[in-house]
Amino acid sequence: MSDESRMSNIELEAPASPLQALQSIGSAMSFVRSDSVELVSRDTEFGRIEIRALMEGTGHALLERRYASRGYRLSRSADVTLGAYWEGRLVSTLGLRRDAGNLAADQSFPAEMAGMRQQGWQLCEFTRLAADPDGPSKLVLARLFHLAYLHAAHHWGAEFLVIEVNPRHTAFYRRMLDFQPHGEERMHRSVGAPAVLMSLSLNYVESKVRKHGGTLNEGEHRSRTLYSYGFSPKEEPALLSKLADVYGYDA
Repeated sequence: MSDESRMSNIELEAPASPLQALQSIGSAMSFVRSDSVELVSRDTEFGRIEIRALMEGTGHALLERRYASRGYRLSRSADVTLGAYWEGRLVSTLGLRRDAGNLAADQSFPAEMAGMRQQGWQLCEFTRLAADPDGPSKLVLARLFHLAYLHAAHHWGAEFLVIEVNPRHTAFYRRMLDFQPHGEERMHRSVGAPAVLMSLSLNYVESKVRKHGGTLNEGEHRSRTLYSYGFSPKEEPALLSKLADVYGYDA
């Protein structure tokens, strides 16, 4: 089975958190511009892809339906939510949470989270990732992840990203994004599914972006890392400027 086919079933935050799912959305959501602000758009061989900042509540009903259909409970809302539109419909979402001493991962992994903070790590959490399996999932995931990383690192000053991943998918996140596990499998209390806590240094992400970002030609569909599907380092200043305009901080 290829990485692309695996991705349509990936679930996060066990399954509802940090790159929160790549769980199937199935039904399309209408493209309502009043509910979002464009961050970047590209015409690709797959069609037009736009990454947008979603306003509060956009996509929430869609996520609730998908989680309920799998017997999961939807965890608390994100501080920032990004959405990817493909040919005018919402096909993927990704949420970010800023650490104020009480992230969702603290419920199931309190000792591990406390240990990270004791090392002086500035943390953030990725959550609520969902993607339509009919869309260009690797490209969408990589670009959502890239913009979320830029926001977390440059706006919040985050140094490490934490996620809660369904145990079935830890190998994917280690292989494609280099996440590292912390501790043993636990039951995710708010979602009601097994979870593994994983983390990733955002300084390490920066180094991988500089090496691989934007290097995969559109006609190529296989890579050992998702970083090659993301934006190039040369595109980052414009992306940071747009994020600053939308969210109100210095680029």
